[in-house]
Amino acid sequence: MTRGTVTDIERYAINDGFGLRTTVFLKGCPLKCKWCSNPETQKFYQQMIYFQDKCIGCGACKEVCPYGAFTNGLEADREICEKCHDRIDAFKCVEECYPQCRKIAGDKMTVQEVVDIVKRDMPFYQLSGGGVTISGGEPLAQPQFTFELLKAFNENWIDTAIETCGVGAVEDYKLIAPFLKFAFMDLKCVDNRKHYEWTGADNELIKKNIICMDELSKKYGFQLIIRTPIIPGFNDSQEEVRGIAEFVANNCKNYIGMELLPYHKLGRGKYISLGRAYELAELATPTDEHMDKLIKILDEYKIPIYKF
Repeated sequence: MTRGTVTDIERYAINDGFGLRTTVFLKGCPLKCKWCSNPETQKFYQQMIYFQDKCIGCGACKEVCPYGAFTNGLEADREICEKCHDRIDAFKCVEECYPQCRKIAGDKMTVQEVVDIVKRDMPFYQLSGGGVTISGGEPLAQPQFTFELLKAFNENWIDTAIETCGVGAVEDYKLIAPFLKFAFMDLKCVDNRKHYEWTGADNELIKKNIICMDELSKKYGFQLIIRTPIIPGFNDSQEEVRGIAEFVANNCKNYIGMELLPYHKLGRGKYISLGRAYELAELATPTDEHMDKLIKILDEYKIPIYKF
């Protein structure tokens, strides 16, 4: 059976679709968004994460590391740690960490193992109109695993949703579309140069895939919402949002609406645990007043607004 890399399975989620949901976070993403709130999902391989506030200073990790990563007390050399995932005796430090301040980001799981966990909350899905949402990372960075998960959920009568950044093969979107009940798809900005600067990739494929998914939503009957994270200095101006609204209004005919997500810093601690700098620490969350102005632009284009 196909195995995938899963960073987390969050039960009782309420912001990833209708009703009470279980969100399955897959590892690996083709984008490197500067504001990403789940940086542990970006790399395609397992990583060691370190929560310094939980460390009791026992030194067990340093004693068992076979690669000499601990050159400065209990602070590991991250360049060495990044190479640990593909070795036979990988992550010995995690195994020996009694207070669990060191953990592995990314578990190798089979489709059935994920399905068994998701099925635990079937009564809640039925009562609330919820289900399962596959997120990431980018689910289509693991296309076969995502396809088999969606197929298995359908066979178990579990409502399915996906959150995708839009970077994936058109064939993969067509493959999963018949098994979807709901899809969130990101459109971060329409300016190609700016998109590359802030995410590490251009947006031509994303725009093509949004149009493709809009057409597929009509063919297969799933609901499509286009999401835009509002990031100060990147796409928070009225001009930028108007460009996004124009693209959606001119190219999408079957989607049910859009959602604007204000920037937040909830993922900042994860960067620290990965030994990475958080570039956007100085940015402030957009005010409600500013978000209301941007929402009014969508109103001008008669775009329905959703908020989860």
